[in-house]
Amino acid sequence: MKILFLHRSKSFGGFSFETLFETIKEHLTTCQTEDFYDKTYSSFWKNLKEIRRIKCDVIHITGGIGYYAFFLPTHKTMLTVHDTNHYEFDLKGFKKWIFGYLFYKLPIANVKYVTVVSEHTKSRLIKLFGIPEYKICVIHNCYSNNFEGNVRKELNSPVKILQIGTKANKNIPRLINAIKGLNVELSIIGKLNEKLIEQLKKQDIKYLNKINLSNSEIYNEYKKCDIVAFVSLREGFGLPIIEANAVGRAVITSNISSMPEVAANAACIIDPTSEKEIREGIQKIIKDTTYRNQLITNGFENIKRFNPTLIAKKYETLYLKLITEK
Repeated sequence: MKILFLHRSKSFGGFSFETLFETIKEHLTTCQTEDFYDKTYSSFWKNLKEIRRIKCDVIHITGGIGYYAFFLPTHKTMLTVHDTNHYEFDLKGFKKWIFGYLFYKLPIANVKYVTVVSEHTKSRLIKLFGIPEYKICVIHNCYSNNFEGNVRKELNSPVKILQIGTKANKNIPRLINAIKGLNVELSIIGKLNEKLIEQLKKQDIKYLNKINLSNSEIYNEYKKCDIVAFVSLREGFGLPIIEANAVGRAVITSNISSMPEVAANAACIIDPTSEKEIREGIQKIIKDTTYRNQLITNGFENIKRFNPTLIAKKYETLYLKLITEK
């Protein structure tokens, strides 16, 4: 069977969805695949015409451009929804209503199946948009092939804490306040705004800031760190949790949204709105070697749920189901 992956534009600036499905494609054993990117042509209608021209058994919209589903055959189209965060937390009034219909409710009504990356996202789709449960399939994200086979190491001095992402939901201001006065160095991946830089300096935090890293460079950042901080306020999934698990690094993460589902017992779980809990969690990981090693051991077990071969197999099963139910 042939699967057409329909992706966001290459000019979008973020490639998390595309990187995920690149990994999945490598582990598909019964499928041929082809990729098409939104805005390949300047006209939407020309893009659509080209998509319709491609012979395939399944059209899989990988995220962010669900509106294509309005114009594609329902019986062979599926859509992946990664989260509902922008709708829930960034929009208000009429814009929110329009966005909800154009990017969630109507696109999902026009596809055979919708996949989501967590039970949390599934529950939000049901609650917010009344999506029938039978139409939603939970298939977790997987980690990249690069993130495998590392081992425990002794702590650095100062202890190196890795923070992936700098958007508002990543909760960096509370993390900064929580680690004030600790013998740590914070490595932040992603562009910092002036307000965060000012706070880092005011709290006298040792920090490094890196942007535009390749996958291999990000992997090296995981290897160099001691603790991965992922105390986010909301996530559709939380990939850094399992990436840290795979590399053998202790994780501290939040007790809300999708993060407990992803982390299970392989992270120090805290209330992300409490600077006190964040600080105490980091101190416990640093000071309690037994606890830290247990988190790492649990992490190696936890990532079995997110193995690329396993996740690819789940997609293959769904593709076949979609085809045979025509």
